[in-house]
Amino acid sequence: MEKRSPLVSCLMVTGQHPEKAARAILCYQHQTWKEKELIIVDSGYQDLSPLLEDISSGELNYIRHTPDDKKNMCQLKNIGMDHASGGYIIHWDESDWHHPDRIARQMLMMGDETELCWLGSTLLHMDHPEFVHHPYVSTPKSGYVGSLLHRNRENKRYPHRHRQPDRAFLTQWDLEKARQLDPENAWLIIRSMSGTMRERRHFLAGLRGSTRNIARLAWLKLRGRNRLSHPLFHLSAEARDGFQRYLRESQSLGLITSIS
Repeated sequence: MEKRSPLVSCLMVTGQHPEKAARAILCYQHQTWKEKELIIVDSGYQDLSPLLEDISSGELNYIRHTPDDKKNMCQLKNIGMDHASGGYIIHWDESDWHHPDRIARQMLMMGDETELCWLGSTLLHMDHPEFVHHPYVSTPKSGYVGSLLHRNRENKRYPHRHRQPDRAFLTQWDLEKARQLDPENAWLIIRSMSGTMRERRHFLAGLRGSTRNIARLAWLKLRGRNRLSHPLFHLSAEARDGFQRYLRESQSLGLITSIS
């Protein structure tokens, strides 16, 4: 008899961006990992029920809390975890695009002694004419903790604080039993940014995230070469394929405006 895969609870907190939530829900539906459930904790005014009609009631838990409830992100995530049925919980940011193999790839990291894992790198994309076809590999100092996958432990909950809630949550775990996916898996999540001046500054700052990268940019400028020649923009074939799928799905939902 074939062994059944463990159930993974996908936890999504939403409320501000229903159009991005629609993309995150679509990503959930496309996951190759079959044993999954979607838990949505919604603090927005717009009912997302029409986006959820194709998900069976047996794998969906939609919890609504309007902004009037005044619950912060930590409280909302704790509510979602309290409703999780799976042996594992994966955090599903509404602003991100999640590759169909994301759950499966992260679950491969969860050995018998492993308590949690997350992506060390993601692709970072900006909806701006210069960069709309050019995401780059972004590697935050401690990895992208918004991509956490962990065992469902009743004693692990978010502290009631606003500042960097995912990092605060991470401190409750034994990091000797944690694993981080290397940059070769960055394409599993694409973090999307709009082309506002503030977000453009953030996007470009990521290219200067280390002394080495600053030196690379200076060298490119000295040689009269475009900053798109920076090595961080060089993607594997697998990453490029994932990015093209992200573009198609984002465009279909009106989330990309830089491409006519």
